[in-house]
Amino acid sequence: MEAGRTVSGAAALAEGDWLGARAAFEVVLAEGDEPEAHLGLGRALWWLQDIDGALFQVEQAYAGFRSRGDRPHAAAAAIWLSREYAAAQGNEPASSGWEARAEGLLREEGRSVEQGWLALCRAERATAPEKIATEARAALDIARELDDADLEAEALARVGYAEVAAGDVVSGTSKLDEAMAAATGGEVARLETIGDVTCTAIAAFELAADWQRIERWGRVIETWVRRHNSAQVIGCCNACCAELFLSSGQWEMAEGLLTEGLDALRASDQRARCVHPAAKLAELRLLQGRIEEAEQLLAGYEELPEAAHAFASLHLTRDETSVAAAVIHRRLNRSGGDSVLAAPFLALLVDVQLADGDTDGAASSTERLAGIGERSALPRVQAAAAFAAGKVAEARAEEDASERLAAAVAAFSEQGMTLDAALARMRLARSLERMQPEVAVADARAALAEFERLGAPRHADAAAAFLRGLGSSGRTGPKGLDLLTRREREVLVLLGLGLTNAAIGERLFISTKTAGHHVSSILGKLHLKNRSEAAGYALRFGDENPNPR
Repeated sequence: MEAGRTVSGAAALAEGDWLGARAAFEVVLAEGDEPEAHLGLGRALWWLQDIDGALFQVEQAYAGFRSRGDRPHAAAAAIWLSREYAAAQGNEPASSGWEARAEGLLREEGRSVEQGWLALCRAERATAPEKIATEARAALDIARELDDADLEAEALARVGYAEVAAGDVVSGTSKLDEAMAAATGGEVARLETIGDVTCTAIAAFELAADWQRIERWGRVIETWVRRHNSAQVIGCCNACCAELFLSSGQWEMAEGLLTEGLDALRASDQRARCVHPAAKLAELRLLQGRIEEAEQLLAGYEELPEAAHAFASLHLTRDETSVAAAVIHRRLNRSGGDSVLAAPFLALLVDVQLADGDTDGAASSTERLAGIGERSALPRVQAAAAFAAGKVAEARAEEDASERLAAAVAAFSEQGMTLDAALARMRLARSLERMQPEVAVADARAALAEFERLGAPRHADAAAAFLRGLGSSGRTGPKGLDLLTRREREVLVLLGLGLTNAAIGERLFISTKTAGHHVSSILGKLHLKNRSEAAGYALRFGDENPNPR
């Protein structure tokens, strides 16, 4: 009977029936201490977001397998624990300890699938692309030799990620495509594999700024979810997908994804499994000029690798250039050389060095960035290098500074990177101020319009001040109203009527929570303190309608 219930529990796991699996395994354990049931219950609890319960059950499974003398299954449980302590809790000592236990158990075993999963575990804990690739390729060799589809798909994805990070984008994306096909095509046995492969692939495609690939595989994933009625299986973080909208200027979409992801993370009291949404949301808040909110979001996340860029940007915004440089250099030292992973930090380092008047240092950082762009052939990195070169040339008063900046505007525009294009255009306007003031005004107005469309008031204010200095004006209507989206303008009007978030939600057929997000965004964009100020603003300017979206 116990064996039958164990089988039924395993079948429920395969079908995504987590409650049914939990019930089946709990019945088995009520009748006897079976490590297979502990392991199955741990997996069910993991899917039900009870991470502490899952860790405990798998630890019980490990102990049971050890006492039985079943070293391979004990090693498999130890590997699961190592991966989960790292991913769910960021507990490196525990993760390292369980990895070592698995390694010891497998030391005298022959070539096995468990050794492949151990190599993959090491790849996941590595930071340098070369180390990731070495361990993941070892796992891939074992997977193919022993015909394990799940291990093969995850190892393929990890090798692909490492190759993209190292600059071999063509080979890397080919492996990622293959891994995604295997994961979504019915080959793999574990639902967790589909989520892991998807998350790794999206992170790699983001590095390559391959938004089209993210979109196209996204359609495949959506079809898979509908067919299997299993939305939970996609474990990729909202922060990964939000990057697509951040770069393309769809900040409202990005903000919604990031806020939703952060709320869900806080509600579950878990650690982010890839990029923490607080780090990405903090970067968005900095772009929006909401400095205090960015600082609050980053509080407590000083050691998160993905928060390093936001911290450095925050310090640069406050003219704390030495601190910003220290944060960047620490991150560059961890990234394993001048890989694609280093590119955004080198681009930011150029700004820090120029702010310090260190043009030689900025030129050196630009050369490193250009080298990454040349080796990787990534247009995103090449555009960033072109912009950095233009800024250095401008700082040195070189004759071709305007040409370099114009090239950067074109490169960013071709990639759909709207904010970066506007920043480069504004820099171009400043470089043309003395020799071609009329052209400078035209470029500054175009940049201002884009800043206001995006909702970047700090940059918009700087552009407007520059235009006023040239005796021109780029704004019409009340300051800040252009920053609001069409939906936010609708919410603002309802605030003017004194409606609560719940009432606004009912009127606009959106949730109360979404209405609250819109209200917060309105307050931030218009630099208002509370709902009362927003209501007063709406009554004064609500009939104005400058280019609603």
